[in-house]
Amino acid sequence: MSQPENQSHTKIVTFSEYGSADVLRIESEAQTTPGPGEVKLRMSAVALNRANSMFREGTYVYEATFPSRIGTEGVGTIVGLGEGVTDWTMGQRVNLLPPENESRGGYAAEYVIVPISKLLPTPKGMSDRMAATAWVPFLTLYHTFVEQKQAAEGRWIVLPAASSSVALAANRLARHLGAKTIGLTRTREKQSLLEQAGYDALVISGEENVSTRIMEITSGGADFIFDPVGGPALETLAASIKPGGEINVYGALDTAATPLPVFALMNSGAKISCYMVYELLNDPIRLAKAVDYFMGLFETGQIAPVADDNEFSLTGISEAFRHMESNTQFGKIIVTV
Repeated sequence: MSQPENQSHTKIVTFSEYGSADVLRIESEAQTTPGPGEVKLRMSAVALNRANSMFREGTYVYEATFPSRIGTEGVGTIVGLGEGVTDWTMGQRVNLLPPENESRGGYAAEYVIVPISKLLPTPKGMSDRMAATAWVPFLTLYHTFVEQKQAAEGRWIVLPAASSSVALAANRLARHLGAKTIGLTRTREKQSLLEQAGYDALVISGEENVSTRIMEITSGGADFIFDPVGGPALETLAASIKPGGEINVYGALDTAATPLPVFALMNSGAKISCYMVYELLNDPIRLAKAVDYFMGLFETGQIAPVADDNEFSLTGISEAFRHMESNTQFGKIIVTV
């Protein structure tokens, strides 16, 4: 077994009650060596997700166990190898898939120990800030955009929360595949940045009639809507899709109840489905295919993640969460460790 570098303690981010970003604390924890099938990483950067905020607030699909760690996406360098680890090497930079238990294994820390099943290769030539969020947004798209071919050439794709990391990734992948994109955003504050991001059209939901505008832009309705919001606005989206189209809900950014828009769906003949990326992450064969598919696109520069310009350190993680929750960010919030 290769010995990890000498580091007796590590800073970790924890919280002991549900609440706002103010409940987060920086603690010091004794660090151990990796066991069989594990590696020890010196973390370089952690990417924050809305799911992390919901987890911290107690509104996510699984509950925290206190005191709880936090963090499900990031990049680091291997500094220790457990027994039996042969496919990964000391000094190798790697990405992390979400842990089995965020409370026990969250990645917002200086050092973490993870099973090798949670490692992915880091795209060559990509900075730590970009690499920290390279995989999860694009893997979230793989099932619907690639396997189901919802983003085929000429199809109109609607992307609510257009400035989010997944929507920006979806815009890039859809356009790479020949589809056309409509970004939904509440105000004109980010209009210039969204236009620069390459959306084919934008709808300002706080000012415009969403379904009317989508119908005008597409000349009859969207082919596919990839929605991270849910809530009452789902009925408007259901009235914006062409007969036989599909709405896939992959998040619940709107904490209000999401009523099923029965009549709108009946009128359009549209389908509605739900998705979580864990469905792909728990399928090793499909995951390997997805990694191969995206790695070539990353390393040739055909697609790339988008990170918010604001920079935060681990000790400023509460500020980073507040920035994300203010809805003023553009792309993924990155915390440098």
